[in-house]
Amino acid sequence: MPAGALITGWAAAFVHGVDALDGLDDHTCRPRPITVLLPPGQRRDNTDAITYRQCRRPIHGQLVWDVPVTTRLWTALDLARSAPELSEAVVPLDAFLGCRVLDAADLRRGITRWRPRRGIRQARAAVALARVGVRSSWETRLRVFAASELGLTQLEPNRAVFDSAGNLLGVPDLLDEKAALALEYDGATWRSDRDRGHRNREQHREDNAREERLERAGLIVVRVEKADLTRYRGKLAARILAAHADGLRRDRWRDRWTLDEPPDWFGLPA
Repeated sequence: MPAGALITGWAAAFVHGVDALDGLDDHTCRPRPITVLLPPGQRRDNTDAITYRQCRRPIHGQLVWDVPVTTRLWTALDLARSAPELSEAVVPLDAFLGCRVLDAADLRRGITRWRPRRGIRQARAAVALARVGVRSSWETRLRVFAASELGLTQLEPNRAVFDSAGNLLGVPDLLDEKAALALEYDGATWRSDRDRGHRNREQHREDNAREERLERAGLIVVRVEKADLTRYRGKLAARILAAHADGLRRDRWRDRWTLDEPPDWFGLPA
């Protein structure tokens, strides 16, 4: 790289410790190119592995493990503003919050100080939707879908649910407490066919058992797959709204679950 150039995008986030942004596309599992910011006045041709962007003004960077990268805050907000649409803008922000590289206050302060530029409105909307505690990018996409298209803004990510004796029933991916609605994203983002097989079957059995515990306690569970969010969004919207309405009409006296944490609960692993 020429003097003054900086790595940005997913690669800078990864250098800063955001392991979830590992350079593989969540939709295709193909490698993404590394993005390099060039100093004003310099140009280079893109390659399959590297995409170059020219800066109109100098960008403050830093050395992390001797790698010249954009700062954590600039990296996160730039990923949000340059994403193709809102849910993809929230994904990197949730990832930054999830590994404690930034907190929500950092994002809010940072976005108010940014000058007007392309994508700034999307970045502001993404900052407002970003949440701590999200464990996968597909959970983020499901939450943004429910919030922006269905108006379900009270969904909490990975909130532990207990029975009256303090036993853990499960940790739904997303939970609407008022409607007793649990949204579960069904399946990890497998990086190759070798990741499937035994681990996939074991996870499926565990997911089924957790779903049964939650439903016996009075929650309504909606399971969502990747295809629901990419090809069958209309049908998914109808399913979620119907379940939400059923939850609001339920007999709350039959609820056998609580969000009150027992005294010996130490929380979920980071």
